[in-house]
Amino acid sequence: MTPTSLSSASSQRGFTLLELILVMGIVALAAALVAPNLTSLDSRNFDAQLRDLGAQLNYARRNAIVSGQVSSIELRAQDVQTTDADTIQPHAENLWFSDSISLAFSADDRREADYEPIDSLVVSFYPEGGTTGGRLRLSQETQRAWVAIDSFTGRITVSREDER
Repeated sequence: MTPTSLSSASSQRGFTLLELILVMGIVALAAALVAPNLTSLDSRNFDAQLRDLGAQLNYARRNAIVSGQVSSIELRAQDVQTTDADTIQPHAENLWFSDSISLAFSADDRREADYEPIDSLVVSFYPEGGTTGGRLRLSQETQRAWVAIDSFTGRITVSREDER
């Protein structure tokens, strides 16, 4: 072996094009899996609270129809300081509370109606299917959603701002 062959063999260390492409593919795949999960946790929390509110309202509606008695749910906004069970309205059987969402209410059915900020609201469902009705606007930072409660049928419709 000559010294020139040793130096030429040691200077040719490196990665092949196939190895580089393989590593870049793995990095791209990892980025594609991780990037969607980097969305704001506030957005997920907001969506979860909307689903919970819709489910509780629907439960109260079904409960009123099945039991033949008025069923109520109290909704509380972030500004209300007390969350003890003793402070629930006597006629409200269920409680939905959010420490991060602010509420506004309108008795009008239009989305662009004038909403009045509220700390608390009791929605009552009647055995024949009706309800006190109205429309709620829920806000959390830059996110908005509306909950429409049909006063005749008691039907609950939840919609996000991006679903206009």
